[in-house]
Amino acid sequence: MKKIISLLLVAILLATTLCSCSGPTKIKVNGVKIDNEIYTYFENTLEKDENDEVSEDAIKSAISRYVTINSEFNNRGLSVDSEQKLALSESVNDLWHLYGNYYNEIGISKQTIYKIELSKIYESLLLADYYSNISEDEIKAYFKENYMGIRFVNGYLFNIDENGSSVPMTNEQKDSVIASYNSVVTLINEGALIEEAVASLDENAEVYNTLINAFSDGTFPQGFWNEVKKIETGKVATVTLDDYIFLVQRIDVFDKTYGYYENNRTACLEAMKGDDFSKVIDNWSKNYTAK
Repeated sequence: MKKIISLLLVAILLATTLCSCSGPTKIKVNGVKIDNEIYTYFENTLEKDENDEVSEDAIKSAISRYVTINSEFNNRGLSVDSEQKLALSESVNDLWHLYGNYYNEIGISKQTIYKIELSKIYESLLLADYYSNISEDEIKAYFKENYMGIRFVNGYLFNIDENGSSVPMTNEQKDSVIASYNSVVTLINEGALIEEAVASLDENAEVYNTLINAFSDGTFPQGFWNEVKKIETGKVATVTLDDYIFLVQRIDVFDKTYGYYENNRTACLEAMKGDDFSKVIDNWSKNYTAK
């Protein structure tokens, strides 16, 4: 009986939230029509194949996954809180500001973008619900091992000429810059505030605050993570990579002043279990066949 009720709920959900089709329906899931804008979204955003096209199978697979996430979210009685809804609205507004003209040109409304982004939130909440048995201590241990909080100032070991082109520094110039950074490191480690100490490098020097992880150096030069990991928590050191120099202060990753853990717990859980959860979704998707 529960299975029958569940299937009925799925059918109702599909009919009421996924179908507002214009023109002949391109895709159905379990016999229910899917909004053609959803089809158009995946048709224009999925990775192209060797023929520079997005295959019909790829689109069907993406739609099946999309319906799976929405349906399973509702089947479990989960909900999106007001804070998440506000963040979603702001995110969609930003996306529409940047890409709205493009979406309009290919026939995708802002409402459809909202649905797509909402489904991404559903996936995160589904993952958190599915792995709710994982202890906080386990998540924190993973976070401590794979994330670091830093405050940093970046500098350059090259000059800019009158044409705006980069010009290599002489060895003497590089040594001078490195020595200046090292002197500031000493001041900070002896108790000076980082904001005040870096003014000797440049009166307009800005101290940035960020969280980095072991999975990608992101905007930093390759090897940045490994160099920062050598710095003792609470201490400051210089990191020199390629033609860049960084003054880095390592912060306790659980310091609530910065909210590193509080703001990134979900991302941490996704890093821990994301690959496994994708397999779970693939298995669920067998019940939501796109044709």
